[in-house]
Amino acid sequence: MGAGSGTMSTVMPAQQNPLLKEYLDILLRRRWWIIVPAVVGVLCSIALFFWSDKLYRARTRVQIRPQTISRNLLSPIVEIDSTDLVTTITAEITSEKYVQEVEDELHLIGTPGGPKNLEDLAKRLDRRISLVPNKKNNYFDLSVTWEDPRIAASIANELAAIYIRRNAEIRQRMAEETLGKLRENREQIERQLYDIRARIHKFRSEHKFELESYQKTNQDILQNNRVEIERIDAQIRDFKDKIRDLELQLEVPPAKPDAVADPRVARLREARRRREELLGSGYKEAHPSVAALTREIARLERELGLAPGEEPAVPEGESLQLQQIANEKARLQREIAVLEKKREQLVAENEEIERRLERTPDFQIQLDKLLHIEEALQEQYQEARAKELDAEEGAAVEEFKQGERFEILNMARPPSEPFWPDLKLFIFMGLAVGGGVGIGLVLLLEVFDQSFKSEEQLAAAIDLPILAVIPDLERAAERRRTRRTVTRAAG
Repeated sequence: MGAGSGTMSTVMPAQQNPLLKEYLDILLRRRWWIIVPAVVGVLCSIALFFWSDKLYRARTRVQIRPQTISRNLLSPIVEIDSTDLVTTITAEITSEKYVQEVEDELHLIGTPGGPKNLEDLAKRLDRRISLVPNKKNNYFDLSVTWEDPRIAASIANELAAIYIRRNAEIRQRMAEETLGKLRENREQIERQLYDIRARIHKFRSEHKFELESYQKTNQDILQNNRVEIERIDAQIRDFKDKIRDLELQLEVPPAKPDAVADPRVARLREARRRREELLGSGYKEAHPSVAALTREIARLERELGLAPGEEPAVPEGESLQLQQIANEKARLQREIAVLEKKREQLVAENEEIERRLERTPDFQIQLDKLLHIEEALQEQYQEARAKELDAEEGAAVEEFKQGERFEILNMARPPSEPFWPDLKLFIFMGLAVGGGVGIGLVLLLEVFDQSFKSEEQLAAAIDLPILAVIPDLERAAERRRTRRTVTRAAG
């Protein structure tokens, strides 16, 4: 097994070496067909480099500086990624407004090889501006490629200034818009809160006695009225008992029967008593019964020769005691009328209070709903007001340029070397193209040349042992002449 592996390792290089030797032989024989095109390609690329228009690239580095005031003291109101903001400004930078600013500052239109108009300038800027952000180190590089190195540097610096200014403008505008929206939201909630409070005040005014806050008072009033009604009923019963006693006393004949009383006096007194009772019961002067008694009293007073309201003289036959009893009875009747009227008022008031107590749960539910809305709006208002105050502080930060901002870290300077064309790249490309052409020519020559170049090729072709090799002197001399000719042409 060992002998077999040794034989294989000897045979394989023997089979590979002839092929490698053949390739090396081709390269040696055809080397000038590769070297000469490669040299020509390099020379042409150098010539093309000097003939091509030069482009210079100037770069300005802009640093993104964070907010100078501590975020613990003032929270920023503008929360936007700097890279997104740079992208937004880049989209605007080739607009007519900013292209006009660049033109007003640098006067590029009409210069030799420069843009013809604003549209041409905008297209050139769009193609020749390059932005490379570096989030890790908080900066971005603004590069401008132009035919003139000084113009390239001027444009880069001018655009950097525009970026800085636009960043401040955008941040301040966003802060003002945010503050405006928050203020509008707070004012809207404030109006809603004012409206709901007005509704609550009106509801409480209209249903003051039908709410839970007045329920205990209603119950106390209801109980007191019931006690008062019972007291009035007892007092009325007491007065009626007294009246019955007085009526019994009036029915007793007078102590002196010889006194003869004028019947008109009794009718006058009775009419006055009935009139007082009706007025005490709530009747008005215009009531027909009261008016009739008033006319009767006036007629009797005229017949008796009495002034209005004057008491007639006590007849000789009527005792003073009887008159006092009659007056006391009339007084008690008036008291009863007053008490009955008061009782009616208390009963009516109790009925109204009972209706209020029945409606209290429904009205309290309605009030609770309004109060819940007010509470929610109050929380929203406080939150909106807090956000507005934060926004005012954030807007002040942006107004005084204390927020996140752009600053030029390295200003662009006119470059000394062109960015394009690249000499090394041109030489490499010329070498690659020339060498490729040379290799292609060598391959073509080898394909069309059917002669045997070595003993190995001949032995492999005829499969016979070669006894001797006679050199081709004529062809060798021709190859030497060809080599000298190529050398003179190349050098």
